[in-house]
Amino acid sequence: MIFASILVAIGLMYWIIQLALMVRTMQVVPRISIARRASKSDDALVSVIVPARDEERDLEAALRSRLTDPDPHLQFIFVDDRSTDATAAIQSAIAASDARAEVLQIEELPEDWLGKVHAMQHGLQHARGEWILLSDADVHVAPGMVRTAVDFAEERGLSHLAAIPSIQTPSLGLRLCLSPMLRLLIIAVRLWSVHVRGSTAVMGVGAFNLVRRDMLESAGGLNALRMEVIDDIGLGAIIKSAGGDSSVIAGCDGLRIAWYDTFGEFLVGMERGSARLPQRLPRFLIALGCILLALCDLGPFLLLASGAFWPVLGVIGLIASLVVISLSVAMARHFGLSLAASLFVPVGQILGACAAVRSIFVGGRDGTITWRGTDYDIDALRDGARFQFHDRSEQDTYQHHD
Repeated sequence: MIFASILVAIGLMYWIIQLALMVRTMQVVPRISIARRASKSDDALVSVIVPARDEERDLEAALRSRLTDPDPHLQFIFVDDRSTDATAAIQSAIAASDARAEVLQIEELPEDWLGKVHAMQHGLQHARGEWILLSDADVHVAPGMVRTAVDFAEERGLSHLAAIPSIQTPSLGLRLCLSPMLRLLIIAVRLWSVHVRGSTAVMGVGAFNLVRRDMLESAGGLNALRMEVIDDIGLGAIIKSAGGDSSVIAGCDGLRIAWYDTFGEFLVGMERGSARLPQRLPRFLIALGCILLALCDLGPFLLLASGAFWPVLGVIGLIASLVVISLSVAMARHFGLSLAASLFVPVGQILGACAAVRSIFVGGRDGTITWRGTDYDIDALRDGARFQFHDRSEQDTYQHHD
């Protein structure tokens, strides 16, 4: 009983700390409302760079959503990254309808570059804006969202602003995983501290990474991220390393992304993360740690189930489970996730843990990672990393390299 009591105490403390961190995160990461206003002659030009590779399925609707914004101070640069489908044709047809848009095509990928980062760099070379918005091709952007974000950043003196989109997917399994995954991401990047000047916590979002051009150039440009797998967070890292201020907003009122259509596609996509596994630890130990973390996450529901044998623990588990579900719903509402799926917390936790363990054992077993149609050597990706999930005191973790 003493051992069981210690485990219960540890589990409850784990969730008390997590609850406090999640509440703090929702307090400091505002859910931004789009403020539609008339354009001003002195509005800064924003260059919106949208790289795409074989995105024909979702591309047209997403690109057209961007062009519904009437802001004349927007430059749209659509980059076709060696697509083998109708991506380039769709981009060209849409760009022809708007004088603010142009299409760039890439035929070959240079050595020592990731395809997406190189595509963004190619777009940057044609950008004229004071602000640069790097945004994935499958993102739907509401009119006024870009200018609202720029106004927010300028009012607060920011050099970088990341916006978290509402994520939609037809995959039930993925919808169930999103809330637990978001909590894990928040803790991994210390999202509650990103806005704090001097903090080493950083964040970036591929759907919407807004950055001042002069600060990006001071940070070494996208060349500093040429082999960074987590290029979106890497952008926030190099901006902070260059002395810029960064912040994060929940942009779900103005940003929507259609993520993987099937749970199988999601599982394959997760394999890319294996490039960041600790090199000195056997994979089975990493997987074991993942399982233990999942058991801690399931603690309240395990206590609830134990009520059949120990009624007191069952009552504690019931109260804790209701708190955890309430937190899940609150986070789903704040960040634009599925409210219905957020109710089934333990199912999402189990699915997420299984997906993570699979990625650990399957991803990169042959020493390579396939991403956007190109095979990359894992050692080269590790050498090119500019962002670490752990803090290095007394060191500039985010130092960029020429």
